Amino acid sequence: MVNLDSSIAFLIYVTAVSSAAAGVTEACKSVIPFLSTDYEPKEDCWEDHNQAARLNHYKRFFNLLISVVAAGVIFGVMGLDPALILTGAEIVYVDHSWKLGTWLWGIVAVFGSPFFASVLKIVEGFKQTVNNNQPPNRPRRKVTGPRE
Repeated sequence: MVNLDSSIAFLIYVTAVSSAAAGVTEACKSVIPFLSTDYEPKEDCWEDHNQAARLNHYKRFFNLLISVVAAGVIFGVMGLDPALILTGAEIVYVDHSWKLGTWLWGIVAVFGSPFFASVLKIVEGFKQTVNNNQPPNRPRRKVTGPRE
């Protein structure tokens, strides 16, 4: 069953794997010059602009591909299933961690990382509010503009 603690654990796990995959991508950028070069047109003509844009798109694609593969490998090596973490299962390790589901979680982690990081902040704030047993913050006095 999904609860607040399992949701936070899931979000932390997926965000950590995404950050690790981004680190692997940055390491690859330092080794492979193509992945870190910004391409600009040589002359101000359509052909050169199209060629520079095509090379920039290839660069972005390969950077994302490296991140997805790195995230999939990290999920596979760890052998944890994020879905089991989310549902709060007692055993979250899987026997065969190199199946298609592992690679799909790699895609989810890479493309959903900004969303998961935002949701994690919101859920942690909510948990802190619930644990403190305090009502949400409300203004204590009216705020008005300058009087003329």
